[in-house]
Amino acid sequence: FYLGWILTRGANYQKYCLKAFPRQKTCLGGMVKQVTVAGSNGRLLCSGFWRLSRHLNYLGEILQALAVSLPSASIGVCWPLLYPLYYVLLFIGREQDDAAICAAKYGAAWDTYVKTVPWKIIPYVY
Repeated sequence: FYLGWILTRGANYQKYCLKAFPRQKTCLGGMVKQVTVAGSNGRLLCSGFWRLSRHLNYLGEILQALAVSLPSASIGVCWPLLYPLYYVLLFIGREQDDAAICAAKYGAAWDTYVKTVPWKIIPYVY
């Protein structure tokens, strides 16, 4: 649960820092550099949490849902696993929609971003 929380909150906080303090070059007490893709007008983060995958916050949400539902599954009650399954289906569709929107919005900068951050949700897997 806590790993999911760290991934979700850390990624969202890093994105918040970029929007709230666009001239600041670091985040999280200087531990994470704020690097964006050239040509994205400072909008496409490719450092810190956002270097691992394009939607690491989604992975964090899925891990939290899985952690909450696994105790029930361990005693033979499997319907709570619908909760993380719901997130998986929701976030895969949302990621695909976001990719299409961002490709149209950022053009060549999006192509660079996809090469820099190749993983969509799960680093080294998807």
